[in-house]
Amino acid sequence: MNAPAGQIAPPFSGSLPALLAEAQRRAGLDDFGTGEWREGLERALAEFDEAGFSPAGAIAAREFLLANLVARLRTVEGFKANPQAMARPIVRPMIVTGIVRSGTTALHKLLAVDPQFQGAEHWLCAAPQPRPPRAEWADNPDFITAKAALDAMIAVAPEVLDDHGMAVDTVEESLNILSHCFHSNMLPSQFDIPRYDAWFKSTDDTFSYRYLADVMRLIGANDPDRTWLLKNPTDTFSLAEILEVFPDAMIVQTHRDPLQAVPSIVNLLRGAHRMFRGEENIDYPKIFAREQEMWALAMERADAVKDANPGRVFDVDFRHFVKNQMEVVRKIYDHFGLELRPEVENAMQDWLDAHPRKSSTMQRFTPEDFGASTEELKQRYAAYRERYGYAQADGA
Repeated sequence: MNAPAGQIAPPFSGSLPALLAEAQRRAGLDDFGTGEWREGLERALAEFDEAGFSPAGAIAAREFLLANLVARLRTVEGFKANPQAMARPIVRPMIVTGIVRSGTTALHKLLAVDPQFQGAEHWLCAAPQPRPPRAEWADNPDFITAKAALDAMIAVAPEVLDDHGMAVDTVEESLNILSHCFHSNMLPSQFDIPRYDAWFKSTDDTFSYRYLADVMRLIGANDPDRTWLLKNPTDTFSLAEILEVFPDAMIVQTHRDPLQAVPSIVNLLRGAHRMFRGEENIDYPKIFAREQEMWALAMERADAVKDANPGRVFDVDFRHFVKNQMEVVRKIYDHFGLELRPEVENAMQDWLDAHPRKSSTMQRFTPEDFGASTEELKQRYAAYRERYGYAQADGA
């Protein structure tokens, strides 16, 4: 890895002690808490020198790890400082999940309009703490830091704003909290670390969701009676673990034809890979193959859990959601016995009017755009497409 003059790309082999020490120095704290978080970090680091980072990308990858370590240190300190909040149960959280690019973000932000729900805003995922009054956010040092970091990422990869609707003061997916445990799809989806990826897919991650539950208690310390609203597509891979930690969860799973979703996922990841590897070093066929298999496994695992727990998950078809979002919302509320107040319904419609879909087409990319095969994609998702009514669309 050759860095330009004046810029040193950090080596990762053997760097764990120095990385932990630097995180402790930045946070001014030394307790990373209990749990199994260390193994994932060690496994990722073991492959980082082979991951094809650009010099700037290697520095960014190190900062990514440090940010999660610092967040973990500060969060553990928050747990200690708020013992009463940590004893409270998490009751009937609503969890939105589904294959990436199937409307999870839009549905999450739409449901978040309802004040009966609370979620984890972007800046609080990076710096978990009891949520202060919104009027104080702009002066909060953690809010300012998170906004600067997000602005820098958007400057490098503007598609995260267009395709994901990221904003520092709106609800963010819980993947950003689960990443503090280093057992996370965020790592293999952004970095070329196949051995870590295999370990991630084969290892129980209940401990990560127990950590997430504690973070929810911490952030919601000042709002103990509001229902939690979460969103994370990768939860489809871990529905069994979710039901272990949140046995009364209200789970909403969105669906979209993988012929549309998987190419869109790869395009969404383009910005991350550009940031860490450089545009000229992005291996699109390899990324496509990884995402194709990851989400096929996730759908299979989710279906197995749903078959064993009938009625626990409410399914939403992306085709129906884009045609009538409020009808889908009403069905979700009816299914889970929730009240949709008229003023909330009006506010949701106002949000939809202010955030129209940017594209009227259902498909912007094809597998062939990334050196992959439509026919192979059809074959891998044949059972899923048949189960959810997508195979009929093309006579497959």
